[in-house]
Amino acid sequence: MNKKMILFGAAALVGSFVLASFDKKTLAQQKEEIAQSVTTKLDGLRSEKETACTETVNAEASTRYQTFVAEAAAKETTKPVVAGKKKPVSKGPKVDPKPVPTKPVDPQKGRGGAVQQGNVEQQKERGGAVEKANPEQQKKRGGAVKQGGGK
Repeated sequence: MNKKMILFGAAALVGSFVLASFDKKTLAQQKEEIAQSVTTKLDGLRSEKETACTETVNAEASTRYQTFVAEAAAKETTKPVVAGKKKPVSKGPKVDPKPVPTKPVDPQKGRGGAVQQGNVEQQKERGGAVEKANPEQQKKRGGAVKQGGGK
């Protein structure tokens, strides 16, 4: 009987710990609390990093500005000032002249065998008109001989 009482007491103790640890909250409520705590921590970290970044950027910008101002002041003191000389006034932006349009070159006209004005005799000499008149040479070369206009 003592063993049963001890086991029953241990089970009650474990049960009370389990119920106390969850604080009677559901799983969804626990996840929501965790999400809220993570969000607040992230927002705090983000704002901290943003301010640190802004400070470093501002510091770098101010150092660069100071060096630029110092360089500009140094350049002004080294330049000799010429009195009485005026800068020429520009009359607007410069515009490049329009490109001269060129006629497109026909590649067929430059070929040796192309029909060109004034070279009719040269073309006849090459054999264009001779072959039509001489069917025997076409037979020797293996070409077809055209006869009359039949259908």
